[in-house]
Amino acid sequence: MTGQPDFTTATFRTPSAPVHGTLFMPVRAAPVAGVLAIGGSGGSEPWYVGQALAREGIAALSVAYFGQPGLPPQLRGIGLEYFSRALQILRAELPATGVPLAVLGMSRGSEAAILTAIHSDAPVGGVLVTVPGNVVAGSWPPGGPAWLLGGRPLPYLTHSGPDSADPDPLIPIELVRGPVFLVGAGADRVWPSAEMAQALADRLRAGGHRSGHTLLVYPDAGHSTGYLVPELPAGLLPGDLVDEASDRAARADAWPRAVDFVRGLGSARR
Repeated sequence: MTGQPDFTTATFRTPSAPVHGTLFMPVRAAPVAGVLAIGGSGGSEPWYVGQALAREGIAALSVAYFGQPGLPPQLRGIGLEYFSRALQILRAELPATGVPLAVLGMSRGSEAAILTAIHSDAPVGGVLVTVPGNVVAGSWPPGGPAWLLGGRPLPYLTHSGPDSADPDPLIPIELVRGPVFLVGAGADRVWPSAEMAQALADRLRAGGHRSGHTLLVYPDAGHSTGYLVPELPAGLLPGDLVDEASDRAARADAWPRAVDFVRGLGSARR
C-alpha cells in the first residue's frame, strides 16, 4: 500500500500554452508560497527544484526558456515578458490570492529572476539567486543580447561581472520589492559567482534596500552549488561540470535556509 503523493504535476507546453514548464503543487496542505524556478544557460527547466520545493509545501513552476518548440533556439533575444506570463500562470493556479510569489534563478537564470522581479506586473515577494550574475550578460553563444524588455534589448556586457565601466548593464537589484537570498561559490570555475553575489549584496546595502537580504558564500564550493538541491538526480549535470564534496556540502547547508526563506515570505504577510 502506497502513501499519498507529496505533490501533483501539471504540464504546460508551448506553443499551445504561454510557457514551457511544469507546475508542482503540494497536496497535503495548502502551499505557503509559490516559486517560479528558472534554470541556467542550458535553458532546460529545473524540475528537480520544483519537486523538492513541493515536498516542502511550496508550489513551484519550473520553466524552460529556450531550446524547446515555440521558444527561441538559443539564449538570445529572450523577452522578460515570458517569465511574467509564467508568474501569472503560477498565481492563477494557487488556491488563495494571498499566497506570496518568489522567483528563483540559477546562474544565467539569476539575471532573468532579478529582472523579472523588478519589471513584472505580477507582485513578487522575494528573490532567490544561486551562483548569480550582477550584470546583464550577452547571448550564449555570444553575438547579441540575451534579454529583451518590450522588444528592446537591455544594455549588456560581453563578459561577466562583478565590475563594469558602464553602469547601465549593472542589475539594479535594489529595485526588487521584497527580501533577497544570494548564494555564491568561491571556487566557481564558470564565472566569479562569489564576487558577483557580494556585489549584489553591496548594491542592496548602498541602494537603501529595506526588505533585507541573506548572503551565503561557500569559499571551497564550485558552480554546481547553484543547483541548490542537496542530492541531484543522476545525469543532471553537464559533462564539463564536476560535483565535488564541497559543492554537495554547500547545497546541504543552503537548501534548508532557502526553504526557510521562502516560508518566511508567507509569515511576513500574516
